[in-house]
Amino acid sequence: MKALCMGLLLTGLCASGLLAQPADAPAWFAQANQLYMAKDYDGALASYSQGLRLDNRSAPAYEGVGNCFASKGDVLHALQYYGWSLQLNPNNPALRNYVSRLQAAARPAPSLAGANQLYHQGEYDQAIAAYQALSLAQPNDARAFQGLGNAYYAKGDQQEAMVQYHKSLALNPGNTALADFVASHERVAAAAQGGGGPGDWPQPLWRSAILPGWGQFYNGQSTKGLVLGGLTLGCLVGVVSTYMVGDQAMNQYHAATGTNESAYNTPYNTWATMADWNHAFYIGFGLLYTYTLIDAIVGARPSSALAEFTQPDAPVQLMADAKGFAFKARLLSF
Repeated sequence: MKALCMGLLLTGLCASGLLAQPADAPAWFAQANQLYMAKDYDGALASYSQGLRLDNRSAPAYEGVGNCFASKGDVLHALQYYGWSLQLNPNNPALRNYVSRLQAAARPAPSLAGANQLYHQGEYDQAIAAYQALSLAQPNDARAFQGLGNAYYAKGDQQEAMVQYHKSLALNPGNTALADFVASHERVAAAAQGGGGPGDWPQPLWRSAILPGWGQFYNGQSTKGLVLGGLTLGCLVGVVSTYMVGDQAMNQYHAATGTNESAYNTPYNTWATMADWNHAFYIGFGLLYTYTLIDAIVGARPSSALAEFTQPDAPVQLMADAKGFAFKARLLSF
């Protein structure tokens, strides 16, 4: 109340002419400081304005204007005038620290939705910064660390991604999809360091057992699958066709009558030839079929990497490369 009365008194005296108008800029600034101390921020702004018309190189005056706006709750204009003050006088650490605090307070709080939007737009560096800010603001939010892992994974930094995924799992161990993905990734990495070895082999194995070459397609080896499948099925067709032709020739041989030797020799020769080809195709089919099964096991990759994470609304597909095999991993969209 005392400060308010003082401010009203100073303003009234200036308006009535009882208090002389300042003659120069320092006098205007001094009057502005008095009005500011009296919490007459509008009056102080008017006096600062008059003084700055006479001297627009006064860093303390711009700081004073910023103080008035900050006291009025107008942070945007306060930061603007503080910035001009710091341009004129960069050696003001107290003001610089205060500006930093104001900027932090004025900056919108990091949100998961905003970070996810940056991630979906492919702005991975900005997404990483947003997820990091979110993880600092909400250190118990497992989704922030998982999102951070996704962004690192998208950039190709799988090692850092695994670090963030483990932090997320520590906060939310019930996220089984993420746990399976991390476990499969680490199994592949361990196998690569140890000289290799089959991954989740039952998946391609039963596919190749049903249709030769299907397991190779499942493992991402489409060309090999096409060649092996074509050769194996070709041999199978050969087995069936030579058997049918040979069986027909055998029946003709047994049904032949008369003394004409060609009636016996022709079907017999066909029967014998088809038997030889049938054996060759049969052996070829057996060897190729066995090879497709073994190759499907050797080239297997973890199928658990294809699992969707816990909240699959609008999942994002990323290409990962583990031990030379490309596979798609669907990463969580929150």
